[in-house]
Amino acid sequence: MRNFVRLAILGAFTVTMAACSNGNNVGALPFAGPPNNAGGSGGTFQGGANGTALLRFVQGSPNFATVDICVDNIPFGITATSVSYGNASASLYAVSGGIAHTVSVFPGLGGANAGLECPTAPGPYFGTSPIAVTTINPGTTGNPARETIVLGGTSASATLGLYVFGEPSFAATPSNEAISHNAAPAFTAATAIKGVGFGTTPPATNLSGAANVAAPTKSTASAAVVNTNVVSALAAVPTSFYDGIGVTAGTVVPVTTLTAPAQVAGQPYVIQLYAIDAAAGGLNLVIVPEQTAGFGF
Repeated sequence: MRNFVRLAILGAFTVTMAACSNGNNVGALPFAGPPNNAGGSGGTFQGGANGTALLRFVQGSPNFATVDICVDNIPFGITATSVSYGNASASLYAVSGGIAHTVSVFPGLGGANAGLECPTAPGPYFGTSPIAVTTINPGTTGNPARETIVLGGTSASATLGLYVFGEPSFAATPSNEAISHNAAPAFTAATAIKGVGFGTTPPATNLSGAANVAAPTKSTASAAVVNTNVVSALAAVPTSFYDGIGVTAGTVVPVTTLTAPAQVAGQPYVIQLYAIDAAAGGLNLVIVPEQTAGFGF
């Protein structure tokens, strides 16, 4: 069992899950407690095995109501909880950087049973095999120290699997911005343009550079494929964010629209947007207010 590290830092990322009629808007307390709820004072990131990597998980597959996540043989998070469809993990999770970690996702057991699968991961738990497995290498050469792992796609479209995204590390305080991810491979494959677009209201306006974000590449069990995101500056806090079919010209037509989280006083407004597959070939959206301060890297 690899050594997991608590991250002693200032800053916070704790969110409350708020269900919406056509998707999930995860907000709005991104600075209420640090990753792993460890507390402590400010630190400096060190590369390699002495460093720390930060992970987020998003349940983006409509095939499963809830899932449990294991990193190596440990439940994802200090308090193991199942993550329901259309939601992100309740906090960033700190693990040892500079080394490989095996991520296994199982059908959710729920309640006090969440995470019981992890001691046998990535092998079966009482005959139940993981939904998907991959091997990540955060904090190593060519791999970011912050990553989001999405269970995405659907069984019917043969796209079900783990999709890994690299995230900004905010070495400097960012401007207000939205960070868009296409984590909806099934929906994307069914469109003529093979892309998902993102925008804000009012009025309906494309996020710069994110009008047609290509489908992500699925990771294999032995190696994660780190997909990229699109960072778009925000002149002001919008009323809402939306995703829809990607366009090469004109305005993205909304499919799922969610109210924008409120800005936290004194903090930059940085929002993560994850387009995910919905049932019956639809498109959903997960919004996560981002943690940008206190990590030292």
